[in-house]
Amino acid sequence: MKIRVTGAFLFNVLCTISYTCCGETVGKRPPHIVMIIADDMGSNDLSYRGLDQITTANLDAMGFNGIIFNRHYTEPICTPSRAALLTGQYPIRLGLQGEPISAGEDRHLPPDVQTLPQLLKELGYTTHLVGKWHLGTARREDIPKGRGFDTHYGYWNGYIGYFDYETKSAMTITSEVYEGFDMKENFVDAWKDKGIYATHIFTEKALDIIDAQNKDIPMFLMVGHLAVHTGKNGMVEVADEKTMNNTYGYIADLERRRYVDALMNLDDSVGRIVEKLQQRDLLQNSVVIFMSDNGAQIRGIFHNGGSNYPLRGEKFSHHDGGIKNAALLYSPLLEKKNYIHDHLIHITDWLPTLYSLAGGNITSLKKTDGVDQWLSISQNKPSKRKNILINIDEVKLYSGVIGYGGRYKLLNGTIQSGFYDSFTGEPQSSNKMDYDIAAILNSRVNKAIKKSKVPGKHLDEALIRNLRKSSSAIRNNSKCNRGTEKYEICHHFCLFDLWTDPCETENLIRQKSKDDIVLNLKNQLAEFWNEVSPQTNKPVDINSDPAKYNGTWCTWLDDEFCIKIKTNNQNKNCNENNRSTSSIPVLKL
Repeated sequence: MKIRVTGAFLFNVLCTISYTCCGETVGKRPPHIVMIIADDMGSNDLSYRGLDQITTANLDAMGFNGIIFNRHYTEPICTPSRAALLTGQYPIRLGLQGEPISAGEDRHLPPDVQTLPQLLKELGYTTHLVGKWHLGTARREDIPKGRGFDTHYGYWNGYIGYFDYETKSAMTITSEVYEGFDMKENFVDAWKDKGIYATHIFTEKALDIIDAQNKDIPMFLMVGHLAVHTGKNGMVEVADEKTMNNTYGYIADLERRRYVDALMNLDDSVGRIVEKLQQRDLLQNSVVIFMSDNGAQIRGIFHNGGSNYPLRGEKFSHHDGGIKNAALLYSPLLEKKNYIHDHLIHITDWLPTLYSLAGGNITSLKKTDGVDQWLSISQNKPSKRKNILINIDEVKLYSGVIGYGGRYKLLNGTIQSGFYDSFTGEPQSSNKMDYDIAAILNSRVNKAIKKSKVPGKHLDEALIRNLRKSSSAIRNNSKCNRGTEKYEICHHFCLFDLWTDPCETENLIRQKSKDDIVLNLKNQLAEFWNEVSPQTNKPVDINSDPAKYNGTWCTWLDDEFCIKIKTNNQNKNCNENNRSTSSIPVLKL
């Protein structure tokens, strides 16, 4: 007779005995997992990296108390990154390696692919998503509650206005623009919250989830912030213009000033979430992760004022400015803390790492490109990962791979003739700000960690300065001092030594001494090319038009669940009534 082992049964077992992950006992019960994701944040935009415009006190404190990832790689754009994160697979397996999903496009995660929240639910976790989804919206089975999340408060598409929660999409053929409201509480449109700054409402919803969490049941909470992506109107919106100008007026560039203000609201959000975990006595058995989904976009339609300095490239690029992004982790479960993790890690690694840490058996996973990295993370041991497929776009014909433990990168081709592959300088201010160590010591994150009374070394000025110096060392690399540096666009093959030339200034492809390395990496790339699933891109569906559905984006292929509008007058009255429920007025920018 077969005995069916349910997630609830396994959880009860785990609650009564110590469990083992990778041969090491890590706790009496599975840890709470909180993952916070910034959108389009530059690798240079946190002050621990040497930026002297601001002090991101909470995020710096999180990294200094835990670990700072120095070689954390993502995908170059949002949909592929989020797909890789939640499935543990390279986007080429899913047909999602191309352009991000457009609002009104019938494209989504393949239904037979396991997601991280689905796997954690089987282990007894509650699973929650706050904020961005961007992995399919046409049917109810495509959206977060259909893919493993118990609850979702946020938006389904790629971006929204910070106050009006609207997004738009253009028809490919007619260039007609569809616009609609896109803030949901599970399946219900959150009209009542319209006018509240997006970062603030997402933070409050995350705090509510933590407040309601049963301490004895493990929680997976993913917070996908809108910040610091541009809003619907093409710029980063701020909570209050006057406050922004009074606080950051020393930054002359208005776009950069807006970006910094939004980033500091994001930093405060992280502080409040960690603080709430401590107040609920959850922090001492939690893993808190922060990352950006890709690099900042410096040019192009969604340019936001971010900075990837001194790295080359930006969002969309296969150069490190687009894919080697800021990432931090804090957990009392770490055996080694207060260090810079300099080993290779990819965004696909989080699924097997967290699943294993939660008590799952990674050999049971159907398919994964990820590697269980917990021993490398917790003990600062070498990574099991030796190479990374950056991405393959078989339509636009560009691809890239990193091999030799993260040392050598091979690129073949580029996008838009290298438009996104340039260098950008350090953001300028009228005066440089002193690094505010007192702000870090007094941050919500640092105070919460101290109050949790977890054994380990507490931060002091010397430790902070030492860690910051180590994490910003790339700025001192002689090849990163570009000035009038000329660089080669990789229209064909390029080879870079990322250890000696982290800013990718010198193409080594013609050096005979590197022929064996090039051949090896070409062979690796060729193997991945043979495994590509064709892109599933489709035009925006005319039937998705929000004008048909109360002015909202809906699961239009499950039309029977959508609220419909019969007349223009009815639509106008409905929207006016909905707007009147907002307790905070929309800020006009």
